[in-house]
Amino acid sequence: MQLVHGMCEHKERYEPFMEFLAANGFISIIHDHRGHGESVRSAEDLGYFYEGGYTAMIDDIKAVTERVRMEHPDLPLILIGHSMGSMAVRSFAKRYDDMLSGLIVCGSPSRNSGAPVGRLIARLYALLAGKKCRPRLIKHIAFGSFNRRFRHEGSPNAWVCSDPEIVMNYDKDPLCNFQFTADGFINLFSLMQDAYSASGWQLHNPDMPVLFISGEEDPCLIDRRRFDHAVRAMRRVGYSNVQSQLYPNMRHEILNENGKKAVWNDILTFCTRIADDVRHTCPMQ
Repeated sequence: MQLVHGMCEHKERYEPFMEFLAANGFISIIHDHRGHGESVRSAEDLGYFYEGGYTAMIDDIKAVTERVRMEHPDLPLILIGHSMGSMAVRSFAKRYDDMLSGLIVCGSPSRNSGAPVGRLIARLYALLAGKKCRPRLIKHIAFGSFNRRFRHEGSPNAWVCSDPEIVMNYDKDPLCNFQFTADGFINLFSLMQDAYSASGWQLHNPDMPVLFISGEEDPCLIDRRRFDHAVRAMRRVGYSNVQSQLYPNMRHEILNENGKKAVWNDILTFCTRIADDVRHTCPMQ
């Protein structure tokens, strides 16, 4: 299992889930995106993607995948991405699905028609104030409505999870609670456009199992219709085995939610089926 984390967080937040996978026989690996966690040269670079933009983020995923394939050539490899990472893993599959045995799209932001406008505004900020400026206006436009239903809970990040301890730790963590740069927003919106674009798919593995999972109360979902649109988009580009699951009363981080063990077990079932299929197809492995 190769994990790809979301915006404004870091790899260590996935350790409990990875320990669960390990206890059930799965090796797992995760890296920090550029501009996140331990990948930054200094704290001032949090939310800044350095050179290469969103395509370099995809290249980073590929570098990790190649390392895993080199170390474990006989094992099936399943890629799971959360939130911003859910768009990154689709952009990866768009180019390199022949490296994968399965794909899990978790907490996916639904397609937003305002992404091109957001990218234009971010470019204007970068031009006028520099790529490392931190435009609060874009954050307000893009995410300002997310916490509206949960503002009575006292945290601006309550939309992330219904577990108060998870939200409290998120609020206190400087590697989570930071403002994206103009450069970060340019690449975030570019990534969304790439992940949802039907053009440019290099389809080598059309039978690859794909699973979409989200919480029903996740503001990134926007609504069920748009979630279903994301699922259908994968089918339209040629994947024949696309499933989806929504979890009632869960918000954005379903891997951390109250009741997360149900999500973990559903992921385990999905991955075990893939492993069993590979074993039956290639009995010498």
